[in-house]
Amino acid sequence: MLQIALYLSCGATACYLWGRRIKGKADSYNSITRVADIKCLDDLLKEKATNLLAVVSGKVASATPFNCKHDDNDSSSGDVFEAKFEMGYETKLDDDGGLINKCHNFLFQIKDTPWYLEDGTGMVKVVRAELADGYIDILKPQFDMSSMIEIFQRFQNPQEGSKVICRGALDTGTSLTIVGEVARDEAGTLTIQKPMEQSFKVFSGEGSFDKMVANLKSNSEFYFFYSKIFGTIAVAIAVVKGVGFVRRVLRERAENADSDNEDNP
Repeated sequence: MLQIALYLSCGATACYLWGRRIKGKADSYNSITRVADIKCLDDLLKEKATNLLAVVSGKVASATPFNCKHDDNDSSSGDVFEAKFEMGYETKLDDDGGLINKCHNFLFQIKDTPWYLEDGTGMVKVVRAELADGYIDILKPQFDMSSMIEIFQRFQNPQEGSKVICRGALDTGTSLTIVGEVARDEAGTLTIQKPMEQSFKVFSGEGSFDKMVANLKSNSEFYFFYSKIFGTIAVAIAVVKGVGFVRRVLRERAENADSDNEDNP
C-alpha cells in the first residue's frame, strides 16, 4: 500500500508540474496584445517602438499573386506560396550514342511572392512566414490518389516527363491569425515577423489563437485536478497505514504490559 501511495505522490507531482508549465504558457500567450483592427498597429508602435508582440488577424492578399495549377482539369488563381514534390524520369545517351542511362529524379520546388494581411482597415506585410509554427498546416497538402497510382505504374513502366506527388499552396483570401513581432522595415512598411525570443505562430481562421489559449487553460486545469486526486488518495493511504501502525504499536505495548503484570504478581 505504501508503494502505491509513493507512486500516486509521484504522479501528483508530475501532474502539478506539467499543469503549471501549461498554465505558464497560456498566461504568456494571453499577455500578448490582440489587435482588433490592423490600423491600430500604428498607434501601438508609437507607444512601444521595439519588441511589440501582437496577434493580428486578416485575409491573405498580394500585389503580385500567381496562378497555380492544382490538377490537370482545374486551375486556381491568387496564390502567394506553392510547394510541390515531383517525380521525373529521363533517359540519356552516352557520348557515342550507344548506352542509355535511365534514372528517376525527385524534385522539390517552392514558389512564393510577397504578401500581407488585410482586414479592410489596413494591411501588414508578413515576413518569412514559412518559419512560423503551423505554417505547414495552413498549406493543406494535397494528394491525388490517381496520381499516386500513376506514379507507382511509372516505376514499373518508366515514361518520359514528370508527375506531381504532393502539392501545397496558400491562396489569397485565406483567413489567418499570426502571432509575431510588429515593426517597420527600411521603407517604413508595417511588417509582422519572427520575434527574437517568443514563438512565431500562424493559425487558420480568426478565432483559432483564442481557442488555443482556452485549450491550454483547460488542459492545465485537467492536470491540476488529477494532481489533487492523486495527492488526496496518496495522503489517505498514508494516514490509514499510519493509524494502523500506531494501533499495532499501542496494542503490542498493552500486551507486553499485561505479560509483565502476570510475571510479577
